[in-house]
Amino acid sequence: MPRPEVAQEIHEPGKGLAQIIETVMVGYADRPALGQRATEIHTDEATGRASLTLLPHYRTTTYGELWERVRAGDFVAMLGFTSSDYATLDLATTFLGLVAVPLQPSASVAGLTAIVNETEPRLLAATPELLDTAVTCALSSPPLRRLLVFDYHPGDDDQRATFDTARARLADAGSPVVVESFDEVLTRGRGLPPAPLYRSNPDEDPLALLLYTSGSTGTPKGAMYTERLVIAGWLSRPDAAAINFNYLPLSHLAGCLSLTGALARGGTAYFAAKSDMSTLFDDIALARPTEFLFVPRVCDMVFQRFLSEVERRGNGVDRKALEAEVKAELHDHFLGGRLIMATCGSAPVSAEMKSFMESVLGLPMRDGYGSTEAGGNIMADNQLQRPPVLDYKLVDVPELGYFRTDKPYPHGELLLKCTTMIPGYYKRPEVTAQVFDEDGFYKTGDIVAETAPDRLVYVDRRNNVLKLSQGEFVAVAHLEAVYSTSPLIRQIFVYGSSERAYTLAVIVPTDDALSRGGIRTR
Repeated sequence: MPRPEVAQEIHEPGKGLAQIIETVMVGYADRPALGQRATEIHTDEATGRASLTLLPHYRTTTYGELWERVRAGDFVAMLGFTSSDYATLDLATTFLGLVAVPLQPSASVAGLTAIVNETEPRLLAATPELLDTAVTCALSSPPLRRLLVFDYHPGDDDQRATFDTARARLADAGSPVVVESFDEVLTRGRGLPPAPLYRSNPDEDPLALLLYTSGSTGTPKGAMYTERLVIAGWLSRPDAAAINFNYLPLSHLAGCLSLTGALARGGTAYFAAKSDMSTLFDDIALARPTEFLFVPRVCDMVFQRFLSEVERRGNGVDRKALEAEVKAELHDHFLGGRLIMATCGSAPVSAEMKSFMESVLGLPMRDGYGSTEAGGNIMADNQLQRPPVLDYKLVDVPELGYFRTDKPYPHGELLLKCTTMIPGYYKRPEVTAQVFDEDGFYKTGDIVAETAPDRLVYVDRRNNVLKLSQGEFVAVAHLEAVYSTSPLIRQIFVYGSSERAYTLAVIVPTDDALSRGGIRTR
């Protein structure tokens, strides 16, 4: 449970972001804060190559140890998968009063280079897997002076080769950028005097975080989070302490809120071991979280595991009893067995999938709605949350046939006013002007049905729309959502062009579809 004296102190008026986090770190100094899968270096006897292997347990870092780590450093832009090292870097930016710029690991090199050039960071931190991309960004950004490599294990031959190659590329190009490892910086920092804790001017609301989002335009733009908005993320938490599991990128608002959601209450944040989620459920079984933020993709992974297990054991047994048995195993082992709170967010989840997940979890799974621009807690189970919502309205979308006069329920694009609204996009006044109407409402781009006052049901996406050559509008996201409910489809991507009168789809079939169709990997 959160300590009452800590909870009371962080809510004292006038505390800045760095002071709030310092209170949390000192107040829970003896508790485990972060959990990372333990690893060891294994040398192959046949080849002699050394590589990193995962061990079947987690190593934790206490709040006191974590806060001691961030007392020296200069961190701004970060490129990598969520981890204990990443969380340390993120906290260090707050300690020093810097603007954190978490970069999307899945973004293109061109997109990342554009962001680095726009924000002009003094330091870029990256994991070994993304180090080559980071070097490319560094070579195009004159203000950049340091490249910090985190989650780096020099005993791993491949990682060490990547590290050495990065240094060589920069040296060959005559770049002044210095490449250092996370551990090297920590070691040097321990020998230096503590850096002063940043204290903002009470009369100002400085920029603290930039979250880059592409939205409907396809062009990355930085959503500006001021200190006030980040503080709100640390303070708006339930009373119970959390043991949660973090696998969403910290370049995503949901990933940020998941991490602070554990730390603000003196809980423990465990991290996935691999970015491709290949160890996801092994990690969850070891961490045994009490809270979990699902996304539809993970729900689908649970569902596919359920189907495959039922199919594998299904010969000559009672189907209903078998399904109950498999669901119990998923709850107890696959998902850790002690969840008391579950939320699904980042994208709409179907009613059928929500019902299935609740039958596995044995508890309600809250359907959350939010956005990078408006905040992460706008709706829960179709109910608007007040606060942070101050006001809302629906606007007609005639090109898609949605009107406020629709029966039985009004339809339209949702526009919002919230206390958690960003002031705009970094260096993009023209784009900022486009997403707010003349009354200051934010245009979400989401089509909703108003079933009752403050009760809204997501229907469609206004901006994810294609106009085909015959003039027909096609809601791509809606088509993907409809087709993805088929038990034969694991993943689907729908594509269209205004030069054609039809759409195309790329489909990853399920194992069942492969068996029925006689398709085999050759």
